[in-house]
This record gives sequence, C-alpha cells and structure tokens, in this order.
Amino acid sequence: MGENSTNNNTQNTADYLAQLLKDKKQLAVFPNVFLHLERLLDEEVCRVRGNLFQINGVKKEPLDLPSAEGQIEPHSEKVYVPVKEHPDFNFVGRILGPRGMTAKQLEQETGCKIMVRGRGSMRDKKKEELNRGKANWEHLNDELHVLITVEDSPNRAAIKLQRAVEEIKKLLVPAADGEDELKKRQLMELAIINGTYRDSSIKTTAPPTPRLVAPQISLATPLRSPTTPLGAPLILSPRLPMTNQLSNGMGPPPLIAPAEAGLLYAPYADYHQYATLSPALLAEYPGADPSGTGVFGKQRRHLTIRDHPYTRAGSLS
Repeated sequence: MGENSTNNNTQNTADYLAQLLKDKKQLAVFPNVFLHLERLLDEEVCRVRGNLFQINGVKKEPLDLPSAEGQIEPHSEKVYVPVKEHPDFNFVGRILGPRGMTAKQLEQETGCKIMVRGRGSMRDKKKEELNRGKANWEHLNDELHVLITVEDSPNRAAIKLQRAVEEIKKLLVPAADGEDELKKRQLMELAIINGTYRDSSIKTTAPPTPRLVAPQISLATPLRSPTTPLGAPLILSPRLPMTNQLSNGMGPPPLIAPAEAGLLYAPYADYHQYATLSPALLAEYPGADPSGTGVFGKQRRHLTIRDHPYTRAGSLS
C-alpha cells in the first residue's frame, strides 16, 4: 500500500514538473517582459524538482545558516570516487544527471559549486589525453573526484561544505540494476526535458481501428428450385428431337421434364388449346385457309385500262 502511494506521488510530481517546464518554454517567447513571473516559475520548478528526488521519503530541509563571521574567502573540498572498487559503474552520469540537472539541484540546495574532475571526468577521451599535462588541466593527473567550492565566511562555508559532501557521498553508493530509484527518476526527468514524457493526467484515447465487415446480402425473393419451376423452358441443346406434332404440322416445342438435365420449365395454362385456337386465329386474316392445311389461297389481280382525262389530238383516229 505504501509503495503504491509513493509511486502515485512520484507520478503526480513528474506530471506537475512537466507542466511547469512547458509553461516556462511558452513564457520564453516573451523575454524580459514578465520578470516576476519568470522568477516565481523558476522557484517553483526548483521546489518541485527537490520533491521529485526525495528518495525513500527523505525530505531535504533548507540550510539554517548563521550570521557571517569573518571575511568571505574561497573554500574547497574533494570527494574521491570509488572507481577502483566499482570500475564498471557510471559515477559521472549519476552525479551530473540528465543535462547536469542533478548537480545543479545540489548547487541550489547547498550553495556550493560542484564539478567532476580528475582522470576519466571528460566524455571525449581523446581530448582528455591531449589536454593532460597542459596549463589549467592539472586535475587530469589526479584520480576521479568531485570538487566542491564555495565563497563565504568560514562559519557559513563549513556548514555548506558539510551538507554538500554528505549529498555527494550518497550518490557514490552504487545500486543494483532495476533497484536504483535515483536512476529511474533521472530518466523520468530526462524524458520531461526531451518532451517525450507522457502526462498521466491527460487521458488520450486511441482512435478505433477500422474493421472490414462483410456486407450482409439479403435476397428479396427466394432462389428458384426445381420443385417450383418458373418462366419459359430453358433448352440447352438446339438439336432436341421433335416427337409430338399436332395435326396441322406446326406443333409447339416438346415438353421437357424439369428433372432432365436440370432444366427449368413452367407449363402454360392454355397450352393444350394451341391446336384448336390456331385455325380460328388464322381465319381472321383474309386469304387464310381455315382448313388448317397451312395452304393459303392465291388471289389473282385483274388489271383494267384506266382512261386518261386528257387525250392528245390525233392520238385516236
């Protein structure tokens, strides 16, 4: 129960930090316009980052500094990194953090300047070898260490340096993979800075993927079946023999049973009266032979001489 509550608080803090950094990026469009707003926003970002890196619920209290006694002088302290005991552990990345944000957070909390110095402190190894032995690069001859510097009165500088050394020593304790809570939060902060962090407070629903659905085909009328044939007969072969003929020699095509060759056939109601109706229908036409023999009588055309209304003179004598 307590672990789930801690995870929820960390998630909410990360969401809030992402929103603050987004507001800061939008506010950067108007430089030197909202001065107090920029200052308040930076203070809030610093406070939220401190809450994000509260490991195991340990809250870091601000320093309680006394009044300055004596002159302001530079003070420094070295904390060596246990590279020989843990040669494969990335201490530099753990101390600096993403974009150096972990070291900057420690500087704001302690008031000291924190720098990684010594052999192996530079990312570019070739450049490190070229600069070793040159002026202002003497620290490359020393072992890998963290240099802490501060300018303040002796009494105040001692308190700041002590707090900084304690925080640095906490970072120099390696943790097993998958159990490093600091590394998880550093990666979370890196995602926030790069803009790849997903805000859990904004619920996004993925668009539904289109699905191909086969259309439902519904027939208004049922399919024809051999038991209930409809329409005229379908004759697949033109060479069917004519077996049944009527008396006039002009009978209809033979009737074919539906079971033969899968033919569809619907008999007409008055098809059997075809022989009796044919002579009567033919008798209505002039010149038709009502005997039903199929021979029509020939009509002879008689031509008559027509008198012309105008006759030529001398044509008739």
